[in-house]
Amino acid sequence: MAVNQGTKDKVAEAAIDLFMTKGYSGTSVRAIADRAGVNVALISYYFGGKKGMLENLINTYLEGYLKEIEEALEQTSGSFERLLAIIEAALQFQQTHHRMARLVLRELTLDSILVREVMASYYMKEKHLFRQVLEAGKKEGVFKGMRKEWAILHLRGMVTMPFLHAQHIREVFHLEPSDRTFLYHYMKHVRQFVEVQICEKQSSPPAMMMLS
Repeated sequence: MAVNQGTKDKVAEAAIDLFMTKGYSGTSVRAIADRAGVNVALISYYFGGKKGMLENLINTYLEGYLKEIEEALEQTSGSFERLLAIIEAALQFQQTHHRMARLVLRELTLDSILVREVMASYYMKEKHLFRQVLEAGKKEGVFKGMRKEWAILHLRGMVTMPFLHAQHIREVFHLEPSDRTFLYHYMKHVRQFVEVQICEKQSSPPAMMMLS
């Protein structure tokens, strides 16, 4: 049986819809097939079952995510601008694929063999790309602030937060993370964080007083 890409994409979209609303555990293969309007056997044929479908969705998403970051690195010069470029590329990719971003980020908060494999491959590569830019900036004297490990943690949090917590942002702050205007203003704050916390040398915090 030949793969019909249009049908395969329709099945994937149906799975995303159901995983988002009912969760992975609460979604059956039959429900995905019914939502996509296909024979249930096609899901096994295309993805090897529900688990294979989730793995396919996560891997495809993260491959695209890393590709955008790598392209941003190649197309930019200067450590400061390169750092901002990869952050913006990561945010833009998630914004373009905001439904998938929320699904993937949510699934990756769970502890499973799949998540550990993702951490050991895709996220280690992401860490390497950020570290590469930060180490180059240190050598150039551009980045004088926080240690690179803490910088990466902070920056990753800023990159993922709008899409992992999209519902919170909508309901509590009445902002829309998938809107272009949101990204424009958000990047201004990211730039300010990089300028103040990563570029500028921070004075040592006062030693904590011992309680008597």
